[in-house]
Amino acid sequence: MVRVSTVRVVRVSTVRVVRVRSGWSGSVRSGWSGSVRSGWSGGPGQYGPGGYGSGEPSYQQRPAKGHGAKALIIGLVVAVLLAGGAFAVYKLDPFNTFSSDPAAAEAVPAEALFYIGVDLDPSAEQKVRAVQFLNHFPAFKENVDVTDAESDVRESLFEEATEEGGCELSFDEDIKPWLGYKFAVAGMPSSEEGAEEPEPLFALEVTDEGAAKDGLEKLAACDEGNSDSGVAFSGDYALVAETQSLADEYADSVAEGSLADDDNFKSDLDSLGGLGFATMWVDIKDSVRLFAPPQFATGDLDFLLNSYQRASATFRFESDSVEVVASVFGDQTDIEAGDNKIVDLPESTAFAASQSGGEARIDEGWQQLIDAGKSQGVDFESQIAQFEAETGLSLPEDLATVLGDNIMLAMDAEGLTPEGLDDPSLLNIGMRLTNDPAELNAVYDKVISLVQEETGAELPLVRKDLDDGIVVATNDDYANKMSEDGTLGDSAAFQSVTEDAASQEFVMFFNFDSVEEQVVQALEDDGTPPEVIENITPIQAFGITAGVEGDYAVTQVRLSVND
Repeated sequence: MVRVSTVRVVRVSTVRVVRVRSGWSGSVRSGWSGSVRSGWSGGPGQYGPGGYGSGEPSYQQRPAKGHGAKALIIGLVVAVLLAGGAFAVYKLDPFNTFSSDPAAAEAVPAEALFYIGVDLDPSAEQKVRAVQFLNHFPAFKENVDVTDAESDVRESLFEEATEEGGCELSFDEDIKPWLGYKFAVAGMPSSEEGAEEPEPLFALEVTDEGAAKDGLEKLAACDEGNSDSGVAFSGDYALVAETQSLADEYADSVAEGSLADDDNFKSDLDSLGGLGFATMWVDIKDSVRLFAPPQFATGDLDFLLNSYQRASATFRFESDSVEVVASVFGDQTDIEAGDNKIVDLPESTAFAASQSGGEARIDEGWQQLIDAGKSQGVDFESQIAQFEAETGLSLPEDLATVLGDNIMLAMDAEGLTPEGLDDPSLLNIGMRLTNDPAELNAVYDKVISLVQEETGAELPLVRKDLDDGIVVATNDDYANKMSEDGTLGDSAAFQSVTEDAASQEFVMFFNFDSVEEQVVQALEDDGTPPEVIENITPIQAFGITAGVEGDYAVTQVRLSVND
């Protein structure tokens, strides 16, 4: 659950970009951090072959780095990125309000290993929706001076960032005349042999190059320290790097080909179904190849690196929901998963998680898993044989049986009372498994026997056979309820956080509204401050869907609020 009350805008005086042995990182008052060693871990955490070819980077060697003025320059950008990164998404775009324009990627060289871009264009419909969504939460209205679509987000961020920095600059006079609305941070291959992390590159959209030079110099003058950081210009962007030679080198590289021009990058962004306020992209495979520690031989990681080559994500808004969509490009296996049965649960369902096509996934991927283990020196086969001897279960056969066509865990809102904590049979919790009933019952009997042998206790569970599987529940009434087709898929709360759920391989759903009264009562009994509770009650539901679309594994995470 998102704690909106903890969202704060960072201040430049507390932002520093530093070098550490484990990688490149940033730290701010709000606790944001990212580290890069074999890649960038602040994003999706996966990498892949980008669009920069097979040659090694040839950027110039540079002198020792300083950390003076660049902290202010970069800090301003990071502050915008962080605030923009809090914004997020809606899966479909029926009114074409989401731009497919990669924004600041046009100012980043094609050799980039990772990229984070933010677009704060005030004319975008996304800004209107963002304000509408965030204003559901009192903490946002109290702590962020962005009350409507006409508010200048950049000014609010700048004032917050410089409030404690001792920098007497005016946004209207020194910043606004040249600062645009698009920003990016990227990681570039290092020119240093044996380097353990990429070089940071920052791109700021500018509307007046001359004014931008003056403004950046004023920002640098606010820092008492010295800096050898450099600034170069490419099109409508100022490029800020750790040395002038690198800034010039990156500007020359962009002229030869930008990340926005790369076919892989464009395909990855297209897989997200439209871009929102913030977009992230990571080249997994090349990052690992360039920056993996010496003890890792990349050849031994081929199985993972072929499956997870590149990753991307975007954050979008609807007026009543916020969404993150992430995709991973690689050797994805498409299967016939069948319909996800979560849509047939009762409308009173408070929580549910459902996986469709699990048996097909096991059939397709089990041998690959065994082979990958062998390549890493792991003897899975002997470990499996030992497990089978100790339990009487067979792998992967029994696992495939349990996963079957569909496996689903659910909890109903009815029965969620304090009494249920003392007597589980009063809670309505169950599992529905869709496969051959005889095969499922055989595995169920094995598992129950094992549990009873270990615990010496009878499990308070009810089993009910169906034509297409079995139901296991905490009581007869809920077993019967799960056996019937319900209307969860048609409910407003479910549809507010899922899209085409029946066709998704994995779906998770939590209806906060259905348990809000119990949650609020528990928080009040625990002495939770009222201001925390009032920032929780606007939440309606939370959902996750995931599946494979061509060469991409796509995951959607959405949070909705009550209008």
